[in-house]
Amino acid sequence: MRDHSELTLRNQKDFNRVYNRGKSKGSRFVVVLYRRNNLDFTRTAFVSSKKVGNSVHRSRARRLMREAYRSIERNVKSGYDIIFVARNTITDSKEPEVEKCIFNTMKACDLITR
Repeated sequence: MRDHSELTLRNQKDFNRVYNRGKSKGSRFVVVLYRRNNLDFTRTAFVSSKKVGNSVHRSRARRLMREAYRSIERNVKSGYDIIFVARNTITDSKEPEVEKCIFNTMKACDLITR
């Protein structure tokens, strides 16, 4: 198992690479941006802007996305950089809704195995 910090997207150049040259798919609660990273593992980032709300709402949005991703993580293809951007609709949602939304969006992006 890899170290958690190694699986997190941190460098600005990596973010820019995904934002500028990656693909994206939007859904009700999140926008998923993704790009192949030529590594044998997938790195992720969870982002919520001030459009989502105050710091409490932004933190909750990131927590919801992280938890939803954690439950489907074993089905995600490796070798990608993925950024999850929260939409302001996420503030009134529950974790199972967000999980279903993220799973369906990633499936549409062809990031889910089987």
